[in-house]
Amino acid sequence: MTLRRVLAACAAAVVLSAACSGTGPASSGSESSGGGDLTACERERLAAALGLYDAAELSLPLDPADEPLADIARDICALDSSAPGSAAPPDTGVRSPAQQRDAALPAALVRAPAVFEPGDAPPGDDPALDELWVVCGQGSASACNALLFESPAGSDYEAFAFSCGGRENLHCSVLLGDPGADAGLLGIEFDPESTAPGNIAELDGWWSACAEGSSRACAQLVLSAPGGSAYASFGWTCGGRTTRDCALLVGDDGAPPALAGRSPEDPPPGNDEYLDQLWRLCGAADAPACRDLATFGPPGSDYERYALSCGWRAVRACARLFAEIAAEPSA
Repeated sequence: MTLRRVLAACAAAVVLSAACSGTGPASSGSESSGGGDLTACERERLAAALGLYDAAELSLPLDPADEPLADIARDICALDSSAPGSAAPPDTGVRSPAQQRDAALPAALVRAPAVFEPGDAPPGDDPALDELWVVCGQGSASACNALLFESPAGSDYEAFAFSCGGRENLHCSVLLGDPGADAGLLGIEFDPESTAPGNIAELDGWWSACAEGSSRACAQLVLSAPGGSAYASFGWTCGGRTTRDCALLVGDDGAPPALAGRSPEDPPPGNDEYLDQLWRLCGAADAPACRDLATFGPPGSDYERYALSCGWRAVRACARLFAEIAAEPSA
């Protein structure tokens, strides 16, 4: 079974039984056990996600392609002590991937699913973000991902998006089964197992590293691949994980080579007065200006790439990145 089928089965199970959800990113570094260490809760979750009648139908050892979904089941049960068949695990000092992620996140994001409901009215502070809020609440994963990318850090917009519209934290495309509009620049649905195009050896290498969970490699594809290509699209979706802030999902493993020697103070290209002004504002840490520059800059141009890298800083959600930079202690 391919990962694409796994994700499709998970999404179908959400709709039919609410037994599978996007509580947290699956751990790509966990050791595969073939399913022998699954608890009753985890077996029930995994069986439902795979469309089986009950856990007794699970075939063990697990197909390696099902291990990512088993990791998600472990994360869900670790955070849901009330799930059927689960019990509070002993305190061994070992945290699940979801627990490790939550320990590093602001409390407002971790508790967001308990604070919001999908039908909650938007804050009303920004018309564009309000529109994304409503569509996210209606069940669009792409709207939730876009809202997360564009929201100010610490805002209700960010928390609502992070919880997939008051549902579960992260993995909105798995939870909601809506990768379409956020599948990439080409409208192609990617997943981490998608095969590299094989057209440019260097980019194929970055593709492989991005698929394995390197946010640095995904950012390199965004900034160095031809605009509109499958390479750029794969990088933009964090290797088919369909989130626009790859560092938030898989961790930050450093700046891509494409940013070497670049600086927020670099002068604009000088080809368009309006875009040059947006360039200067983006360089001065104005997140809306970066968003507008990415929207109006020609695809594949330095204007677009400067915007996507938040002024040659990092391929991140600019509002969140700028808030993190502002919060850093002065040297």
